[in-house]
Amino acid sequence: MKAFIASFVKGQVLLLAPQPILLLLIIFNKVSLYYCTPVIVSLAVLWGWFDYSGKVQRRGASVLKKLERLVDDFGWLNFQEGGGAGNEMVVSLLDKASFGSSTLTTPQLATATTEKIKEVYFTLELWYFSMRQKVRLLLRKAASMIEYDLLEVVNEFIEFYGEFVEKVAEETLQLVAKGDLTSLESEREGFSTFKTRLAELRGRANAFLQSLRDDGLPVSETKVRALEVDPWFKTGTEISETKRSPQ
Repeated sequence: MKAFIASFVKGQVLLLAPQPILLLLIIFNKVSLYYCTPVIVSLAVLWGWFDYSGKVQRRGASVLKKLERLVDDFGWLNFQEGGGAGNEMVVSLLDKASFGSSTLTTPQLATATTEKIKEVYFTLELWYFSMRQKVRLLLRKAASMIEYDLLEVVNEFIEFYGEFVEKVAEETLQLVAKGDLTSLESEREGFSTFKTRLAELRGRANAFLQSLRDDGLPVSETKVRALEVDPWFKTGTEISETKRSPQ
């Protein structure tokens, strides 16, 4: 509403800029004040609406382009989109983990949990492609897009991001932590790279969401879920403490 009022005022100023000339015409009875005033106000309203609509469309297109970049980068990192992250994908740890000597779970239970996580992963992958397509369609019709459409797809991205981190990434890492981490030592660097890139993506997403909230768009959250599980962190801490402890 504030943006429209600003556009309306701008229209009034532009249309009343030749006011001295209009005043002279009224004094010499060349034009009627009663007829001119409604016309000027109507033109100002129309100007304000078109100016406001143009700003909304440009803002919507800009927001969607930023969102598209975030969605594409998320797909590149987690679904091998555009060449993908390969072995750095967190879900790839499921096929490489070993639970034969685990005291925290059994191979059978680990296998069942792995299948459950993979099922959720493939479901979220379908959701990802649907969301990405929605963003691209909205970009193509940005000229006729309403704010509700923009808000809906942004909130969907927030929900999707949280679901993936909680039900795929963290579930995978919690399961892996119950297995033999020595068999995954070669994957540690890849996971570290994945974790760093996901943190960078989260930082950009949070900045994007905060900017929308600051601009008056009532997004559901200004921060997406953080990845808080690292199966190697505890192991590294324990090793360091063992080295420092007296023999």
